Amino acid sequence: MPLTFSSYFAGGPTPKFSLYHIWKAYHVIETQGPVGRKALADILQIGEGSTRTILDKMIREGSVENTRRGAVLTERGRKRLDSSGIITNPVDIDGVTLGKHNCAVLVKGMADRVKLGCEQRDEAVRAGAVGATTLVVKEGKVVFPGDDSFPEQEAVAPLKKMFDLDDGDAIIIGSAFSYEAAEKGAVTAALSVGNQSRRCWSEGTTLLSADTDADDLKCIALAIHELVGRLPLAMRSKNQYGVRCEDGEVVDSNYTGPVLEEALKKSQIVRRTAVSGPYRGVPVVVVPIMRKKEAIAAIGVFDITRGSFTDLMGRARRER
Repeated sequence: MPLTFSSYFAGGPTPKFSLYHIWKAYHVIETQGPVGRKALADILQIGEGSTRTILDKMIREGSVENTRRGAVLTERGRKRLDSSGIITNPVDIDGVTLGKHNCAVLVKGMADRVKLGCEQRDEAVRAGAVGATTLVVKEGKVVFPGDDSFPEQEAVAPLKKMFDLDDGDAIIIGSAFSYEAAEKGAVTAALSVGNQSRRCWSEGTTLLSADTDADDLKCIALAIHELVGRLPLAMRSKNQYGVRCEDGEVVDSNYTGPVLEEALKKSQIVRRTAVSGPYRGVPVVVVPIMRKKEAIAAIGVFDITRGSFTDLMGRARRER
């Protein structure tokens, strides 16, 4: 599932929309288009400015064409939507679904990225759902991850009828008090599955290991620190605390943070606003460095361009 939607977040301030809103924009334009910007913003439930940003990107990459009646998908746009690997359907299965409204999302070929389903549940809840159930297809059966005996196949027969299932597929069912919230939770969780190792430094690096210490990280961290215009940067390995860089130098050689730790635990890119430490309230993006599908290190950049540079840097220095 090549999640090319991630390119919408390359550089610049943290946007006020998510991967879900990009997928939803594609889906709405394809199923309801032509559609105008204001109508699309109302459906996405985001501002017209954010909607304009998404549409402008779609137009520049050749995925959308503006007509007098509104935006329509081009052939390239339809291929990009199809490449997301995501298919949605309303569903209600006793003993499997959790809420009044439930949306099932088929994620093609992603079962190997699912552990026990807890990560997908958490992503769905953060997106506004009340919960999520994750299933995988194994040897022709739809089962819970890590348990090939449950649920009963008769119970999940509706999923086999609504989706064209193959071994290795995953199904995420978001549950909420409205179908819109259930869909948002399920799709967000599905997109996070596909994002686990996309755009990560991956496979075969011999420069780093899970035990690389701060001294050996310094040169790499400082080089990347310069490449990103000296934005504050942090880096650590899986088993050792790491470094934090500011103003062209290492200011902490025993550093970790909750977002670094989350990226290492989930083996996926994490975008958050820091809630503690010297950059509390600042957007941060952390990318894991992968080896054999496991995160061995992580590196994050703090976007201090969001807010007062002087105030943020002054607070950071006071809290060292």
